[in-house]
Amino acid sequence: MQFQKLLFIINPKSGNSDKTNLERQIKSVCAKNNKDYALFYTTGQNDQEKIKEKQSDYQADTLIACGGDGTVNLVAQNLFHSETKLGIIPLGSANGLAHELEIENDVEESLETLMKGRVKDIDVICINDKNYCLHLSDLGFNAQMIKDFEENEERGMFAYAKSFFSSLIDKKATDFLIEFNGTEKDVKAEMIVLANASSYGSGAVINPGSKLDDGSFELIIFKPMPLRDLVSLTLESFLGDIKNSPYVEIYKVESAKIYCEQAELLQVDGELKGEHKEVKAEIMKGAIKIIA
Repeated sequence: MQFQKLLFIINPKSGNSDKTNLERQIKSVCAKNNKDYALFYTTGQNDQEKIKEKQSDYQADTLIACGGDGTVNLVAQNLFHSETKLGIIPLGSANGLAHELEIENDVEESLETLMKGRVKDIDVICINDKNYCLHLSDLGFNAQMIKDFEENEERGMFAYAKSFFSSLIDKKATDFLIEFNGTEKDVKAEMIVLANASSYGSGAVINPGSKLDDGSFELIIFKPMPLRDLVSLTLESFLGDIKNSPYVEIYKVESAKIYCEQAELLQVDGELKGEHKEVKAEIMKGAIKIIA
C-alpha cells in the first residue's frame, strides 16, 4: 500500500535523542521515495486541537509520531476507526510500542520501515471513557516509578533504572476488587497492569504471548513479594517466563472494572493520569491502522 502525503508530528522534548538532523533525514527519505510531507512541532499547549486543525488543512493519509509513547498516543487519538494510518519514529526514552512492533530506534531505519507501507490493524484499550492505551497501562508501582522519573531532569534508560530502584524503597501493596469475565476477585497487589502488549520498552516481558490485534487485553496482577524474590522475578520477565511466577496472575479479558481501597496513581502509555479509586477498561477492536 502506497502513501503519498505524510504529516510528521514531532515532539522536540521527547527522550534524550539528538533531533538536530531529523528534518534533513525526513526531507531526504521523502524526496527519494517521492512523498509529499509536512512538519508539525508539539509545544505541550493544546496539541490535540492543533493537530486536528493541521490535519484538517493538510489532509495527510499518514500521521507519523516522532517521539515516545506519549507522542504516539497523542497522535493516535486522531485516528480511531479511520483510514488514515499511524507511523512511528521512536525518539522517546523507552519507546514501548515501537519495541513491540520491532521498529528500530535508528531514525533512518524507522523511516525506511514507513516507506515500505506494511499496515496492520491493532486494538486500543479505552480507560474511563477518556483515556486510550495502545501499549501498557497500570496502577501502582510502575506509575509511581514514572512519577519519580518525570520529577528527575535526566532522560534515557539509565534514568529509568534510577527511578526503578528509587521506587523500590516506597513500594506498597493495596487492596483491590476487580470485576472481569463475569466474576469478582478481591486481591492485594503492588501493581495491576492493563496490557495490550507484551513488554515494556526496557524489554521486560510481563505478558508473554500477547498480541496487539487479538480483540482482547490482559489483566495482570502483581501480588506482594519480598525484595529477595524481586531479582528472580525481574530475570523471569526478561526471559519471558513471568507467567510461572507465584507472584503474578494473568487473565485475558475484553473489559474490566477495578475498585481501589485508596486512590492509586494511573499511567497510560507512559503518561500519568492522576489518582483514581475506580478504573473501567474496555477493548476497542482494530481501532488503529499502524505501519510496522
